[in-house]
Amino acid sequence: MNEPSRIPNEETRKRLLKNLHQGVLDLQEFGFQLEEVQAGLDKHIREQKIKRLQKKE
Repeated sequence: MNEPSRIPNEETRKRLLKNLHQGVLDLQEFGFQLEEVQAGLDKHIREQKIKRLQKKE
């Protein structure tokens, strides 16, 4: 059947926890970068709409 899970030693737990924490930080940074890209795209779209409106006048 299935083997029971073993608890890793202290050193391994610390390393895994550090890696997990770094992964969370990396994901947060990526989220911020995506927000910047989205903001840039929103700005570009607004500018395009303004240009189209100005051409119609």
